[in-house]
Amino acid sequence: MSDRGARPDLLSGVLSTVLQRADLERELRGYAVWRFWDEEVGAAIAQRAQPTRFRNGILFVAVASHTWMQELQFLKESLRDKLNARLGSVDPPLIRDIYFVSGRISKHASTPQVSVSQATASGDDEPAAPALPSSGNPQFDAVLARIQRASRKLKRAAKSPGRKT
Repeated sequence: MSDRGARPDLLSGVLSTVLQRADLERELRGYAVWRFWDEEVGAAIAQRAQPTRFRNGILFVAVASHTWMQELQFLKESLRDKLNARLGSVDPPLIRDIYFVSGRISKHASTPQVSVSQATASGDDEPAAPALPSSGNPQFDAVLARIQRASRKLKRAAKSPGRKT
């Protein structure tokens, strides 16, 4: 039970605690799958199944038909192992499981687009992070994009101690 006389926690302190608990760096690394999905799974599967989301070690993949969903269930372990190997994350695996869901497949949906605003403003050679797929909620997407930018800014500041953030 909270003490009514106590001052409320500052948002920065709460946000810092949440960000420490959530391994955002690990989560963002999971989105690299979008860059090489087609190459790793092959053209036949890529035309019928595309990653849609990555959360808490689970890769969600939309599949065009129930027939392909059943086929992919048989391939799930080998796909997971192949993707984790490509991510360089075998132990512990970055992708713990793959959930196949029925969904619409759009052409070239597996290639995230990196916008100009995501390029590094510092002029260094650090590559821009891949665009996160949309959650369907523009406000939530904007918050995640701000967190991603802030995380990158903090990392750059940590690499250059004399630099102001």
